[in-house]
Amino acid sequence: MGSSPSKERYQLFQRTGSAKWQMRFSIKGQGQIKRSLETSDRFEAERKAEEIWFEANYRARQGLTAKARTFEQVAEDFITHIQREVERGERRTDQGKSEPAIIRRYFIGYFGQRPIDGITDPDLERYAEWRRTYWTEGPGKDIAYIHYERGGRRLRRPVKRAAPTLSRQRGEAVLLRALFRQAMRWGYIKTPPTISLRVKRASDNRRPSFEPHEFEKLVETSLGRLGDPIMVDQPRRVRSKDQRSWTIKKLDEHTRRDRTILHAYIMIAAFSGFRPTEMRNLNWGDVLGYRKGRGKPLEERDLRLRARGKGKSGIAIPQLGALPWFDALWMLFEQAVGREPNDEDPVFANERGERIGSVAKGFTELLRTCGLERDHRGVKRTPYSLRHFYISQQLAHGAEIIDISRNTITALVMIDHHYGQVRLERVVDRLSCLDARPPWRQR
Repeated sequence: MGSSPSKERYQLFQRTGSAKWQMRFSIKGQGQIKRSLETSDRFEAERKAEEIWFEANYRARQGLTAKARTFEQVAEDFITHIQREVERGERRTDQGKSEPAIIRRYFIGYFGQRPIDGITDPDLERYAEWRRTYWTEGPGKDIAYIHYERGGRRLRRPVKRAAPTLSRQRGEAVLLRALFRQAMRWGYIKTPPTISLRVKRASDNRRPSFEPHEFEKLVETSLGRLGDPIMVDQPRRVRSKDQRSWTIKKLDEHTRRDRTILHAYIMIAAFSGFRPTEMRNLNWGDVLGYRKGRGKPLEERDLRLRARGKGKSGIAIPQLGALPWFDALWMLFEQAVGREPNDEDPVFANERGERIGSVAKGFTELLRTCGLERDHRGVKRTPYSLRHFYISQQLAHGAEIIDISRNTITALVMIDHHYGQVRLERVVDRLSCLDARPPWRQR
């Protein structure tokens, strides 16, 4: 056993049975800190102890923790933080699975044991390039399958050998920024590094929507699935005019209920312009004027929808086509739960009255049935396409862009950026009509 020359700063000691020196010291507000000096030489131990003590005090004066933490240590703490937020209902359940997987595979996979306070802006630039080539040239090129768990079952899917989409890169950048901001709150870093994306946009930036005839087909197909006959005999095989074939089976009430909710979702989204996040967050208390108008003819109702999502909020006025489907969802809630919905109950609820997280899977299956899964460019449609259909239809029928902007809580520049071609189609008759063209004169 022994002690350091300066007991006021730190103490050196050796554990029983070990020749290696250790040190302990205290930092105000951070308690006692112990560090192994990894040497049995007393002189070398004192030299290392001096360096560690001065570095720890410098960090403390800068408002940081006395001991530097590795990126992996902080990232694992952040994963625990995410899971606690999921348990408290502050994050979606799916985020508690997807985000830790991203953090461990990509973030920890690249930064690993590096001190988190030593990661700089250039390091983030190099990471971004490493991430883009992860599955083609990097660590993922030799991985054949991604393994995951769903409903208690271990599953796998083949790897997609391509650079991540711009949308995915943005989502991961948001998560990485959140990790560094949390590290700053915990006192591990002073200022988060800059995380930016420099990706060239595709020339055709129009978002996948529906043409009016395509939306009509979608609605007809969806309604037809609600009325599939209850089969009293064995399932039978049917074939359509375009040679597609499928099996008609007995339609159980659970499936009928799910399809009704999906159809209501389609009609409300397409006739209100709500984003998927806003649809998911919609409570009955957000359907302003609904209780007062129940039982009245549709044209006499005055409904407003309170939008909550994407960091924005506002009030939207839905089209008449959305209104009867609120009645259908109200009735389904009453049948399932045995009472009227309260203001805090979700509009889109399962049989237990709980919020439905996503309809993406059912929506994709319906699109496949209609042959509408992708638009004419091959771009995959999603529930977000219903919002695009709403905005496109409003523009095509002469609604003022500023009114659409307010009703959809979207900047004017974004509508012009993504829907400019629709605006041009509105005036095609005036542009192509000889009588309407102003004469061009040469000076």
